[in-house]
Amino acid sequence: MGSPVLEANTSTLAQGDRATDLSRSLAISDAMALGILTPCVLFIHGYHPFADDAGIYVAGIRKMLDPSLFTIDSSMVVAHTRWSIFSHIFADSLRVTHIPLEIGLLGAYFLSIFAFLIGCLRLSRGIFKDPNLQWGATLFAGALFTLPVAATSLSVMDPYVTARSFSTPFSLFALAACLGRDWKRAVLWFLAATTLHPLMAAYLGAFLVTFILVMERRWIWLTTACLSVFAGCAAVHFVTLHSPLPYGYREAVLTRDYFFLSNWHWYGLIGLLVPLLFMLFAAFRCSNVAVRNLCFACVVSGSAAIVVSAFFVHTSGSFLLARLQPLRSFQLIYLSGILLLGGFFAQYLRGKRAFVGAALLILICCAMLFSQQQIYATSAHIEWPTASPLNSWQQAFLWIRHNTPADAVFAIAPDRDDLDGSDMQSFRATAMRSALEDEVKDPGVVAIFPQLAPHWRRMHDLENGLDQMTDQQRISRLRPAGVSWLLLESHSSTQMDCPFRNRAVLVCKLP
Repeated sequence: MGSPVLEANTSTLAQGDRATDLSRSLAISDAMALGILTPCVLFIHGYHPFADDAGIYVAGIRKMLDPSLFTIDSSMVVAHTRWSIFSHIFADSLRVTHIPLEIGLLGAYFLSIFAFLIGCLRLSRGIFKDPNLQWGATLFAGALFTLPVAATSLSVMDPYVTARSFSTPFSLFALAACLGRDWKRAVLWFLAATTLHPLMAAYLGAFLVTFILVMERRWIWLTTACLSVFAGCAAVHFVTLHSPLPYGYREAVLTRDYFFLSNWHWYGLIGLLVPLLFMLFAAFRCSNVAVRNLCFACVVSGSAAIVVSAFFVHTSGSFLLARLQPLRSFQLIYLSGILLLGGFFAQYLRGKRAFVGAALLILICCAMLFSQQQIYATSAHIEWPTASPLNSWQQAFLWIRHNTPADAVFAIAPDRDDLDGSDMQSFRATAMRSALEDEVKDPGVVAIFPQLAPHWRRMHDLENGLDQMTDQQRISRLRPAGVSWLLLESHSSTQMDCPFRNRAVLVCKLP
C-alpha cells in the first residue's frame, strides 16, 4: 500500500480536492465491463441462498408473503424486520411482480454483486486517476469478494442475499461521495444504508465522520471525538455493569465467541493489527492526499474499535456494547485496504510485468474458489433455484416442505453449526415450517434482541438432549409444546415412524 512507486507516481493519483468527479454516471463501456465481471464473481465465490445469515432474512420474507407460516417461532423470524426495510421491500417486490422467491433471490444476488463492483470502481476513481489502477483495484476487490474480515464472523460480501448485500455497496457510494466532497449525495447514501442495516450504517457514519475530520485536518476535533467515544463507552459499561439480564440471555450471548476479543485466536488478532500497520505505513510514505486521508481514517477508526472492544466488551456485564459488535467496523477498513492494495499491484505489475499481475489475480481467484468449496463442502458451489440440493440436510428440509402439513412444528435435536455436512443451511428458510429452536442462528438473533431470550431458553431446554432421549421422554416433553415432528441425527435411536432418512438425518412423526 505505502510505496515509493506510488509516491513517485502521484501524477497518476487523485489529489484530494481535485479527485475525479464521482457524481457522473458510469460510461456504457464501464457498465458492460462490470456486467461481464459480475457472473465471474458469482462463479468464483458461489451462491448459497438459504445458508447462514441468509436463512434469517429469507424466513422473514417468507413470513411476510404468507403470514400463516411460523406460528410459534414468529418472534424469532420477524425480529430483524422491525429495524430494516430490506425484507419489506423484497417481499413487496415479489408480491407485485409474482416472481418466485428463489428466482428473486438469485436476481438480487446478481444485482448486489454489480452494485458492489460499481461502488469499488467509483471509490477507486476517487483515489486513482489512472484507469489502470482503478480497474486493478476493482478486479482485486472482485477476487476477494468473500474474504473474511478478521474473526468478526463477517465477510467483505456474502455468497447469499441479506441486507448487508446492499448496505455495503451503499457504504462505498457514500465514501466515494465524501472523497468528491459531494456532501448531499453522501448523506443520501448513508440514509439509504441506514434503512437497510442500521448497525452497519452506524459503523459507516462513524467512519465518514472520522474521514471528514481527517480530510479537513481537524485534529483537535478528531481527538476530542475519539476521547468522547471512549468516555461514553466507559460510562455505558460501568453504569450497566450490574444491570439484570433477561432469563437465558447470557447463555445466548456467550455462544457468539466473535463478540469478545478475549475469545479470539491469535490469527484473528493478526487480522486486525496487520491491516492497520500497513495503513499506517502507507499514510506516512505516500504523498497522495487521498490515500493518506483514507489510511489515517482507517487507522483511527480501527484503533478506536479495538480499544473499545478490549476495555469494555467482556464476557461479563450487561453485554450492551457487545451487541453493537464494534469490531465489525473493520469491514469498511478491509474494503478500503483491498482497493488500495489492488491499486498498488496494478501500479507495479503493468507493462512487461502484466503477466505476473494476471497470474497473481488468477491465483487469488483459485484460492477463494477453493476456500468457498471447503466452507460449503457438502453443498453445490452454486445452488441454482431449480437444482436438487446435494446437501443431506437440505434434502431433508425440502422433503419436509413438500410432505408435512403447513402447520407442522418441529423439534430439531443437534447443534448443526458444529456438525460436518450441515453447511449452516437454514431449516426455516428451506422447509417453511416452524421449529422450537434452530441452534444455527437463533442464539445470534437473541444476542441482538434480548427480549427474546426467555422464549429461546425455554425452547432450547425442551430440545436439549433430544438425540439421547427415549421415545417416551420425547413424547412427554414435546407434545405439550405443540411439537408434531422431529428432526434427529441419523444415528439416533427411535421406534417412531420416520418416513424420511438419509446419511445425516431422520425425519420422524411424533405419535
